[in-house]
Amino acid sequence: MSFALSWRRDRRGASAIEFALALPLLLAFLGGMTDLGLIWRARGRLAEAVDAGGQYAVMTGGSVTAAGVQTAMCAAAATISSSCGVTATPAPTVIVAATAPTCGCISIAAGVSTLTTAACGATCAAGRTAGGPTAGSFMSMSATYTYSPMMPLYSKLLATTFTEQAWARLQ
Repeated sequence: MSFALSWRRDRRGASAIEFALALPLLLAFLGGMTDLGLIWRARGRLAEAVDAGGQYAVMTGGSVTAAGVQTAMCAAAATISSSCGVTATPAPTVIVAATAPTCGCISIAAGVSTLTTAACGATCAAGRTAGGPTAGSFMSMSATYTYSPMMPLYSKLLATTFTEQAWARLQ
């Protein structure tokens, strides 16, 4: 009887048991925070890749090609994925797209930018002045990235596919 009573009062190892019970929750929290940080980083790097495509298009000017812009975007996206391409097969984690330069006017409605084709230098209709009052040569760029989370359970809570888009007006 005295052995059982002394065992109940013995507190050695209690902190180890408490730590063992708390460890899974701590690891789940840290894994989720790490995933969240990596997602924010990836979104920023994807935006930088689209910016690099836009910068390439503007610096190259009227002789720019869609393939050249896509190459510039893939080079910038190498910081988040070595798998970059223009098609979904085989499935790269970064898919880039760019249109050939087209003359027109940019309009924005409900947060969506659209290009209405017009002769270069023509006056844009009222409300179609996002790219300026006259029609210009524009190029559309976009990149999509699919993030693969470390903690698969969090993929149900967080969006894991991101898309960034931009327009570049060529001079």
